[in-house]
Order: sequence, then structure tokens, then C-alpha cells
Amino acid sequence: MSYSRYLSYLDEALPEYMKLYRSTGMLPELANNNAVHVNEKIIPNIASGHITVKPQVERFLADNKAAFVDATQCCYDVVIFCTGYEMPDYSLITGFDRSRLYEHFFWADDPSLSVINPPVDTAGFGAAFPYFDVISQWVLGVFSGKISLPPVDIMLEWCTEHMQHLSVKRFYDSWLETIRIGLNAGVLPDPSEDFGRYWNLISSVARPAYLSSQPDEPERGRMDGQFNFETARVQILAGLGKETLTGIFKKGDISETDYHAALATKRPDIIIATLPYSQSYL
Repeated sequence: MSYSRYLSYLDEALPEYMKLYRSTGMLPELANNNAVHVNEKIIPNIASGHITVKPQVERFLADNKAAFVDATQCCYDVVIFCTGYEMPDYSLITGFDRSRLYEHFFWADDPSLSVINPPVDTAGFGAAFPYFDVISQWVLGVFSGKISLPPVDIMLEWCTEHMQHLSVKRFYDSWLETIRIGLNAGVLPDPSEDFGRYWNLISSVARPAYLSSQPDEPERGRMDGQFNFETARVQILAGLGKETLTGIFKKGDISETDYHAALATKRPDIIIATLPYSQSYL
């Protein structure tokens, strides 16, 4: 959904709130994955003047004053710094090189060492961060020998591509990453083997409990009327390839109509089962 269309939807769903939001001047012109801040406290407090939004602090002066980059100054009794997260310091581990962390989690030189943490080059979005659960399942699967990692050269190839420029921020959707990681790790239903369970998971509202037990029927969400699920279903089936499609069709997992519709779908309408999305950070 385009950002402008999404804002139109919010204008209809939350007319008073969106009017208040716009009056504060805080509504972003662009937003990663349409991640608009909806909060019943911060926006009304800005609109009422209880909270004053200021630009970046340039320096602190005498008499409790702070000077901002727009040349304004204000006095404050207390200043609380919320500076975000710095990269973890792994210097306690002899010979460790964070740039050799496969998928940000497994040390390629010795995968018996793993890091369960959000990738350090990301600005994450999503409540509860359910991917911690999936990462943990992946790590436990590798440690127990139930799940195999790629050969070292393949892991290092991934690291060369993704771990060399960690200062460049990217956008990270926690639920979509949960699906991607879970599929790649083999801890979520494989759509080529059980498309029904896979589909019920990804087409339901995002609930961490569904990672371990998928619903018998998709649980619909408030915005589902804005989305064509049947078209997306066919587009994802098309991404599985003809051989896989034929197999799940013969098993009776999909209808003949879906089978032929998927075969007729061409790029750029095909959607890969891991649900890739734009990670460009605005």
C-alpha cells in the first residue's frame, strides 16, 4: 500500500487523531513500511503544548541553558539522554570479529558461538520482537544437530556482502524478519511441503503464539479489507516454481484453479515465500 493511500485509510479510521497529528507538524512526509506512530499520549501532549518538540542540541551553556541547532535556547532542570544503542563490545572474546557473524547470529569461524541480538545496523520496527524466539529456535536446532548451517565459504560470502558496512542504517521489520529467518532456519512451516500451515501463519494477524502453532484458519485483522489475499496467495505460489507447485497440487494442498493461475503469473508479480521487503532506511 502506498504511503498516501495508507494515510487516507488512517484519516477514515482515526479522523480526530489524524487531525490532531497533522496540527503538531509531526506527521512524517515519508515512513518506512508505513510505520506511522499511533499513540494516545504523545501526540495529544504535543498538540496541547505540554510537550515541546525541539531540534538537535548543539551545546550546553551556563545557567541550565541548552542551545539548539535552530539558534533557540531553553532552560532545563534535568536532561535525560536517549542516545540509542551502540555496537556491542565483544573484545572479551579472543580473536572474535563481528564482521564474520553469519546472519548477524552465528560466528562463521566457530558457530558454537552465537549472538541472539537484533542486527546492529538496523532500525527495528514491530512490537515484542518475536524474532528473538525464532533466532533462539534456530540456535538450539544448530547446537542440537537438528539443523545444519551452510558451509563456511557460503557463510563468509554472506558476511562479505552484509557485514562490511554496519554503519549504514537499514530498516528492519521484526515480523517479516521473523518469517524470513524462521523459513531459512527450518523452524516454520515450509510452503513447499505444507502450504496450508504456512499460509495460515502469514495471512493471520501477527501473533508470536502462531510461530509454534499455526491457526486452523487465518485470523483476520482490521485492515484486511484493504488487501487482496487471493491475489497475493497466487503470487506466492508462483514463487515456489513449477516442480513444487505440481507436487503440492498432486497432494491436494491447492486447487486446480490456483495451480494454473500460479503458473500463469510472471515477474514482477511473483512474490518469494520469505516475503522480501524494502530495507532502505529513510
